[in-house]
Amino acid sequence: MLRIPQNPDLAAEFCRELVDECMASADERGMLYVRAAQYYYTGSADVRAAIHNKVRGFIDRLSGYYYQPSNVRFNLLFESSERQVVLEQARLVSQMLTADYRSTDADLRFSDAVTWSLICGCYMLKHYGSGFSFKVVPVNPVNFGVLSDSILDVNEQEVLCHVSYPTVTRLRSMLREYDHPDAEKIYKKIMETKSSERDQEEPSYYHQMVVGGMRPLGDIGESPTAAGIVQVFPIPTPWRPQRKISQTVKLCELWIRDEKRDGDWTTIQLVYPDIMIEGQNTRRNLSGMPGHQPFVRVCADETPGYFWGRSKIADVQMLQDVVSKRLRDIKIMWDRNANAPQLLSGFQGITEEQYYKIVSEGGFISDPNPNAKAAKLTEPPPPGYLEELEFLWQMFDEAGGFSKIMTGQGESGVRAGVHAQTLVRTSSPALIDPATRIERCLADSGYLCVKLLQDRDPHIYKTDQGVEFMLSQLEEPFQVEVDSHSASPAFAEDSRQIALALARAQAIDAEDLVHMLHPPNEEMILARLRQRQAAAAKHRQELIAQGINPDAPQRGQRQQQRPH
Repeated sequence: MLRIPQNPDLAAEFCRELVDECMASADERGMLYVRAAQYYYTGSADVRAAIHNKVRGFIDRLSGYYYQPSNVRFNLLFESSERQVVLEQARLVSQMLTADYRSTDADLRFSDAVTWSLICGCYMLKHYGSGFSFKVVPVNPVNFGVLSDSILDVNEQEVLCHVSYPTVTRLRSMLREYDHPDAEKIYKKIMETKSSERDQEEPSYYHQMVVGGMRPLGDIGESPTAAGIVQVFPIPTPWRPQRKISQTVKLCELWIRDEKRDGDWTTIQLVYPDIMIEGQNTRRNLSGMPGHQPFVRVCADETPGYFWGRSKIADVQMLQDVVSKRLRDIKIMWDRNANAPQLLSGFQGITEEQYYKIVSEGGFISDPNPNAKAAKLTEPPPPGYLEELEFLWQMFDEAGGFSKIMTGQGESGVRAGVHAQTLVRTSSPALIDPATRIERCLADSGYLCVKLLQDRDPHIYKTDQGVEFMLSQLEEPFQVEVDSHSASPAFAEDSRQIALALARAQAIDAEDLVHMLHPPNEEMILARLRQRQAAAAKHRQELIAQGINPDAPQRGQRQQQRPH
């Protein structure tokens, strides 16, 4: 925990030093992110795009196996000793959280974060309240910093820093929206400052903005030379656009564990270098979640002692280079064969004009010598070149931990579905561990979303038993987990088989089975099931009133039980 100075000038200087400390490695990491993104988009590290890009398919396949947004469901957990009404409230809140996570597109934003965490090593998600619900936005790691790169857990960090570049007019609108008392004063102070050409050279409030999108490789602030001319489709790097449109400010948002507030997070908003917007007079947590900060770190490939993780592209970078070289060699060979030189023998005399006639389309020459002939000097493809390419492509699957049966291909010797499922389980441990990490990150995101709903949703909800409650009245503590491992295909079949086994053992009833399997139109199926159960219970009571034992076997059933 840190102690923030009370004096405004000392606090501004203190926060500026924290920003510099947290963002010290941002430029170095940004170069790696640009190179990784270039391999992802083009399959190449230079201005020549690959003929066949296997890196993007490799990353997308891994991302789809680790997380699928279409089936995400959450479950609130309490202790089993809790009252039944609390468990009913947890079930209702779980359904609300699942629906809101889907309706706000938070599941898709988390999917984007998983994909880019494989490219960059890790990715950040920021949660904030919006209306009566919440929003989840991705934060590129080049615009995020921590005080210690050796601490992996974001909640154990002392300082977090999020840098953004709003336009001056956007900043002015934000200040007016929050009814900031010094909005016009801050705006005038920024407008009086002259802009600088490069962000890192002068400590000015102005910064140059680029529109997201096309940025070939090159240093920040430099105009691209050959990269911008040769490469037809440059690499999108939306965190630092290239084409200047308007001047922006460097807005730094610090989240500091404040010693004077019993370790709660204090939010400091600073227009770099020394204009404090938030935290100058009042110290508070702007996340709406006391004791929590709004960021979740998404990382599939943990690196011990390094917060930013490791890019999965490092595993296949050299494989892609070899594939690109082989395909270029084959292309050169076929291009040479398509316009191969001619070997002319037996002709009485060949002029340059006659040679170009024979090599042109539809051209010919005649010669009185009957032994005259022309032959192309073609080069046959190297033996085994197709087998080599197949071998290289297979190595991509091995680098990702995919066997043939996991990619939908058949395996020799498999005779039954049970055998195939066994092979899938035994061949997927390398994928299950990262999928489990991603699932834990998703559960952390769901927990923050519940906290935001508790803070912003004033509605009153009612359980099936008619108990009314507000989200802010939920019992504490609770946990959020991903229901039935629904986020990853790595666990889907195992969870389904477990549910069916419990139903066969009569450990769960039909309603519990529907909750565990989550079929399409789940609510309609449950409603019709309850209607049938109510009708069956009513019919049973009628039989009892007539003096008939409903559990006694019917006459037709006794006749069927007799041996023939």
